Amino acid sequence: MEINVIHNQSCLEGLKNLPDNCVDMIFTDPPYYQYRAQNVAGLKNHKDVVTEFDFDGFKSEEEYLKFLEDVLAECFRIAKPGAVGYLWCGDDFVSFINRIVEKVGFQFRKVIHWHKTNPFPAIYTRKMYANSMELLVHFSKGTPKTWNHKPVNQMHNFIEAPICMGKERTIHKTQKPLKVCLPFIEISSNEGDLILDPFMGSGSTAVAAKMLKRNYIGFELNNDYCTIASERLEKVKH
Repeated sequence: MEINVIHNQSCLEGLKNLPDNCVDMIFTDPPYYQYRAQNVAGLKNHKDVVTEFDFDGFKSEEEYLKFLEDVLAECFRIAKPGAVGYLWCGDDFVSFINRIVEKVGFQFRKVIHWHKTNPFPAIYTRKMYANSMELLVHFSKGTPKTWNHKPVNQMHNFIEAPICMGKERTIHKTQKPLKVCLPFIEISSNEGDLILDPFMGSGSTAVAAKMLKRNYIGFELNNDYCTIASERLEKVKH
């Protein structure tokens, strides 16, 4: 399968076409759920507006978790020994994710916390705190083969950054800013390595990989997001 391409297809179909032990790193943000929010004070539905939630395209939590397990099992198969993975999730689901990554064969390593410095406010009628934290589950296929150590103060399991704003922002509701992608890809891979993202969305993983002179491969069902990602990639200059 061609690399340095975001394939417009289901990740489960696409992953099955990849050979064993071909990927150096996984960095992904699966569509774990969507919030149902009221339009209060001009706020529209957004992942960062904490209210009730339902699963994105799945009938139940169980169906979603089975799907994610199937995806991660394929990721384990195609990951090289020593490959590292990072998977975004909410605090509601981190314990489920930890169990799934170990069930399919990966070794759980650490939970990394992203503090959003400009989160959307919680709906005041629900008496909740703002959703200012998102989690990144770090796992590996055995002992990590690559660990490009940075200064000690940059190796914490905590990163602080705003959600996507300004020129970087696209229409994708859950777009990850490059600031929370680049450090981890740089630490856990080398130039020329192949980075996989089964849920490419607006292409932040691919953009970060290209900026760092890594190769990438990914899958995205939404054709509009594939177009957005391609436009972003065209702007990256080595």
